[in-house]
This record gives sequence, C-alpha cells and structure tokens, in this order.
Amino acid sequence: MTPKPYQQGNIPWTNKDLKEGLKEFAELYSHRPIKNNTGGMKAAQMFYAWFVAKQMQPSVIIESGVWYGQSTWVFEQAAPKAEIHCIDPVPYYKDAKGYYSDRANYYTQDFLQLDWTHVDKENSLCFFDDHQDAIARVARCCELHFKTLIFEDNYPPGQGDCYSLKKAFHQSGNRLLAPGMSVGAYASHVIETYFEFPPILKADTNRWGLVWDTYATSPPLLENVTEEYQKIYLEELKNYTWINYVTLK
Repeated sequence: MTPKPYQQGNIPWTNKDLKEGLKEFAELYSHRPIKNNTGGMKAAQMFYAWFVAKQMQPSVIIESGVWYGQSTWVFEQAAPKAEIHCIDPVPYYKDAKGYYSDRANYYTQDFLQLDWTHVDKENSLCFFDDHQDAIARVARCCELHFKTLIFEDNYPPGQGDCYSLKKAFHQSGNRLLAPGMSVGAYASHVIETYFEFPPILKADTNRWGLVWDTYATSPPLLENVTEEYQKIYLEELKNYTWINYVTLK
C-alpha cells in the first residue's frame, strides 16, 4: 500500500472540484504560447497553479522562477486582475520563444532580497518554482505576513536539488533549525494548511525511473484516460513533483 503524504489543516476544495477544472484547463493549455516548455512546468503541475489562482483571484501574484514565461501566461489567464511580480536571475522569457508580459513586473534579485512592503499580503499568492530552500522561503513569508504559498519543487527525501517541505515533514528528516527544534516541527508550527496535490494520472514509474509508489503519494484524480482532452495530462505526467498548497498562520 502506498503511504499517504503528510497533510495538515483544512483544504478549501475537494477532489471533485479539481476534476471539474481539468477540461477547462486543458482547453486553455491548448492555446499556450510555448508548446515545448522543456525544463519548465508541464500540464500536470501547471494545472494546479492555475486552479489555485483561479479559485483565489488574488490581488497580487509573486512568481519566483519564470523560465520562459509559460506560467506567467497561465497566471494572467487565471487571475486577469492580479498584479504580477516575476523573479528569475536569467531572463529566458526575453528569448524568441519566451513569453514576456507588459503587465508584469520583472526582477533578477532573489525573493529574499526584494522589498515587498508595498504589496497586499492578505490577498496574495506566492508561487515558488525556483529550486531553493523551502524553509527559508516559509520563514521570510511569515516575517512579511504573506498567507498563501505554492511550492512546485516539492521533492521527496533523497531526490531533487533543494530542501523541500516534503523532506521536512518526512519521518526520516532530522535537520535542525535551532537546538531542540527540527525543521519539520518549525514548519508544522507556522503552517496552517499543508496539502500535496494528487497526480492527475498514475504512471508505472516516476521521474527518476523508480516505481511510482516509492514515495508517499495521493491516489490520482483519474484512473485512466477516457476523453481526448485528458491525454495531455498523461503525456506530461512524469513531471509531477508533489506540488503543494500552503497557508501560514
């Protein structure tokens, strides 16, 4: 039996709500400006970023990790009135195949270095797809009073290139934030809601070629492909990285 991922707090939607959004997003995704987004998010991850933004309708979206700009475009479609701030040290979005928005504000400094005193914290969405230490991001967001976060690079123990909340909450995690306090205990203390979105479909192996159930993973939203629009989720399934939804106390 596949172990269930750690979860904390109340989730403001059901799997039924998520399933009902799949067709609408697939139609939107067919019009995406970048058809080959290798190195960036694909449909299986981007759906959840779109879903949260569409449900929230935040006044501010901070996107840390832009790559070629596909997710910027998706956020614009999901929350057309939002003020968008895009952070990436390398402006690939200015490349010929990239998507650059006249509506967005762009920065090359790190999220931790920027001044966010001027933005609406109460109704903001911070989206992190930047392969950085999630605990440092959480601590800074607590300090600044940001409430809602998404971490796309939520790698399981022993995988990935950054320290994730999935690693922090894992029972084998023993990293200390301070004497007598583990990172998991700290995260649990400051986080109100922690939820790992389920994969949309299930594959035989994950992105590292291991059996799909190697790491704690929720059951998929769909058992199999029954309609044409669902094929894009199957084609891009192995990009799944336990993307999460976080609200802070």
